[in-house]
Amino acid sequence: MNITSIISQAIQLSKSRIAKDSAIVLTGNVLSAGLGFVATVLIIRTLGPAEFGLFSVALAVMGIASQFSDFGIGTGLVRFASLYLKNDKPKADLMFKVSLKVRLIIAAMVFLIGFLASESLATQLFGSPDLIFPLKLAFIGAFGMSLVGYIAATLQARQSFKKFTLFHLINPVVKISVIGLLFLALQLNLFSALTTVITIPFIAFLIGSLIIPKGFLKAKGDEKESLKELVHFSKWIMVSVLCGMIFTRLDILMLGYFRLPQEVGYYAAAYNLALALALITGAFATVLFPEVSKLVTKEEIRHYLKRYIPIAGIIAIFLSPLFFLASPIILTLYGVDYIMSVVLFRILLVNQLIMLAFSPIGLFLYPINKPQIAAFANIAQLSLNFAGNYMLIPIYGAVGAAIVTLATNVVGIALGGLYLLYYLKRKDANN
Repeated sequence: MNITSIISQAIQLSKSRIAKDSAIVLTGNVLSAGLGFVATVLIIRTLGPAEFGLFSVALAVMGIASQFSDFGIGTGLVRFASLYLKNDKPKADLMFKVSLKVRLIIAAMVFLIGFLASESLATQLFGSPDLIFPLKLAFIGAFGMSLVGYIAATLQARQSFKKFTLFHLINPVVKISVIGLLFLALQLNLFSALTTVITIPFIAFLIGSLIIPKGFLKAKGDEKESLKELVHFSKWIMVSVLCGMIFTRLDILMLGYFRLPQEVGYYAAAYNLALALALITGAFATVLFPEVSKLVTKEEIRHYLKRYIPIAGIIAIFLSPLFFLASPIILTLYGVDYIMSVVLFRILLVNQLIMLAFSPIGLFLYPINKPQIAAFANIAQLSLNFAGNYMLIPIYGAVGAAIVTLATNVVGIALGGLYLLYYLKRKDANN
């Protein structure tokens, strides 16, 4: 496929509904991340590397705990509800109802276990009594994040992307408002920053509950059958998402175990900056997933792959000059105290560009009903990531963690891509 053909497809795609929905979600993501990033910069500059390291460990634990609470149900909800909304609304409503019940039960269990285990985790795993209270707050925040995840999955399944975008703006708008006021009042510290972060999800859930349809709460039907269907699919999603979530935070957690909080702070600052590129990847995934879930034939899958992978690759190439601007960006945003974050940002930037270029591949494992392949790939990634971090972090510190993150993401993309290629060729042979 030549560049002229790719550009032609890009122009056609720009006029489609998917492009408009992607633009809406991406605009919201940019605004959301922009506001959130400003708040994070204020926190980074105020706390300093050591305290920001503690803050980052607490946020990493909160993210992992929230994924335990999700249990893959969110992705399963989008998969089935978006499908049933077309021709069987009562069944879709039952899916929404069952999903909410399951999420509340699991989230409550994760919160209780984590809250009670916080002291042991802080002192025995991380060897830092200073983490006890931050971890307790983290598990409270994880419960709120789980509730937010349900609202987001509901809006995504209904393809209500304008509401989805507005909903995701709640967190950063409140965050920058509160953090900004604390900063100006000279009251911004580790405790006030963490308290703000864990409170916002509950506010977002209360607002979000007002904008989703409530009719599903009265849905009638065989809840056990819906639960069975949801869990059968979601068990693999749970494994995949959980492995992915641990994988994206394992570097920070293992740095916290092997190194001083100050080095965790350098790495977390670089990671947060590189993560800004995930906005585009997230916009693609958010809009495409409900559409991809409806695909049936191999020709439809091929069509979508040929349209989106080249376009994602062009966007990644367009963003690559940021590699050479790493030093002025880091020094301007974070200050000279974070000069050690420059090389880390460059490595993590390459990782994000590769993820962006090949982001559509993973989505297509779901319409072919092979979520277990994604799960196996993520298990392999997590295992390699743990082994790599265990070997390299004690020797190379944060640089070792960044290199391992890059290498394991490449392995995960390769595994998913090879299986998808095998699947499509095998189907051709059968025709």
